Amino acid sequence: MKASPLSADGHGAGAAAMNAVPAPLPPALRRIIRVVDGFNAALLAVLSLGLGVLACMAFAQVIARYVVGEPLIWSEELIRYALIWTVFLGAGIGVRRGLLASVELIAQTVPRPLRRALSLACALVSALFWAVLLGYGVSILDAVEGITSGNMEIPMSTVYLAVPIGAALALINTLVVVVDPPAPSLEGIID
Repeated sequence: MKASPLSADGHGAGAAAMNAVPAPLPPALRRIIRVVDGFNAALLAVLSLGLGVLACMAFAQVIARYVVGEPLIWSEELIRYALIWTVFLGAGIGVRRGLLASVELIAQTVPRPLRRALSLACALVSALFWAVLLGYGVSILDAVEGITSGNMEIPMSTVYLAVPIGAALALINTLVVVVDPPAPSLEGIID
């Protein structure tokens, strides 16, 4: 599924699909949406590159362990922590593009006028979830202060910092989705 590109009036393709005549967004809001989408695009590029490096690192670990006979002690820990960061940073992009798991059956069965209200209710619940996760993520940082990882001896607060940062990015993207929803998915539709 593709991200909803902004049209000239600042709305994504999904907004037009949900409303027959979308109201134009204020210029300041359009700029905020463009900044969030630009940040998401840059973050996606960094995450994609990072996943490529992680795949190479995992391959090197297999070669070192089974061919050379000497495993890289630090690589498994690095891969694990980098994947944690990748998941949490990528969550916001998934929210913005409508890629997170959802149950669309209910939305398809309610009358069209109620779909927008249902969508807003779901966004509110999602925003609440991300806000709670953000709060707990910050409190976890205090709990792991002074603890270091086993092999690499990096501060565990660096690892757990992914939780509040990822939750904050997902919360911001959830709020953006309220005013500029992603295009509806055509996956699973049979002609």
